[in-house]
Amino acid sequence: MRSADDRRTLTSSAAPAAPRLMFRRDVSRPTILDGAWWPRSHDPVVEVANLVAALDARQVRVTRIMLNPSGWDTHPRRIGVAGRTVRLGWFTTLDAELLIATTDGDQRADLLVVSPEASSAAADAAMIMASSGPDALTAAAVRAAMSTQSPGSPTSQSRAEADWESEGGQVNGHRTGTTRL
Repeated sequence: MRSADDRRTLTSSAAPAAPRLMFRRDVSRPTILDGAWWPRSHDPVVEVANLVAALDARQVRVTRIMLNPSGWDTHPRRIGVAGRTVRLGWFTTLDAELLIATTDGDQRADLLVVSPEASSAAADAAMIMASSGPDALTAAAVRAAMSTQSPGSPTSQSRAEADWESEGGQVNGHRTGTTRL
């Protein structure tokens, strides 16, 4: 049985902030990840509202978003954004680092979700990897590559980047093929 809270639409009272978001430039190619998103907090009402507004600006009118509940403080079913309601689905079977956004026209965007606690260097590397890596790159593969790095260790970062580049990726400052919003 659903409670009244499940039917309530929440809206953010926080000032909008530009989300840290990176997409593949060529979205016509079939890939597993379409880009990456680095939220600033674990508050889905604030963060998802900012993400939806940024996707609207890219003419991607999202109506539904699927997330894993483990990385978020609350689990609302609906949020109000730009005068409309966006439905949120919480699935424990979904990779914790993945967000799936869909439109009314059944378009879909799969985004790597970088932890708000990630350092700028780690988040940048993960976002670049997700938005310019091999077509078959998964959120789990990005997580595995990033876990081999210890914070602030250039040696481990270089080793992870070298491993990834040997498999067809391009990190080392190459941002070709990506657009950062």
